[in-house]
Amino acid sequence: MAAGTLWTTSTSRFLLMLTAISLPITVALSGAIAAWMFRPDFSVTVFWISMVSVGFIVGLITLLSMIVQVDAPGSTWLKLPWQHIECFERGATLRDAGGQVLGDMSAGTLRVARTNLRHGKGLVGAVALKHAGGTTWVVPYQLLGAWSGMRAVEHTAQAHRIGDPLFDALLKVAE
Repeated sequence: MAAGTLWTTSTSRFLLMLTAISLPITVALSGAIAAWMFRPDFSVTVFWISMVSVGFIVGLITLLSMIVQVDAPGSTWLKLPWQHIECFERGATLRDAGGQVLGDMSAGTLRVARTNLRHGKGLVGAVALKHAGGTTWVVPYQLLGAWSGMRAVEHTAQAHRIGDPLFDALLKVAE
């Protein structure tokens, strides 16, 4: 049996963390710059100008480092569980974050199929989990080449990356 959880990034948590990290650093650096440039006095104008310029630089560096941390393979930082996949020898089950069954192959409510997805300018091999609520696309961390003889599917939702053991198990039960 192979199992895994699909995660989705929490936008509100991401923005809150971006603000919580970059705002104090920006205020401290801007205050230090304004105090250093006008030693006996404090210039509010220089403080606001430095807030904008330092805030842009600090915010950009913080944003880039957070994106790297959130998108790292296996990272659950600032993410919420979205769906859970369980793959058995002759079937698979897809559940939502609350444990509700979205689809089960043995009940005929889940269809697992190989598919090709457009990825940038090329195609990649993927697995589609089709259930009553829609379709979930999964790809391994190391992208595969397209399956020969299959047309590409235009996907509107995100293709989730999963570990190789779970992807291999899904390929075994896929149509």
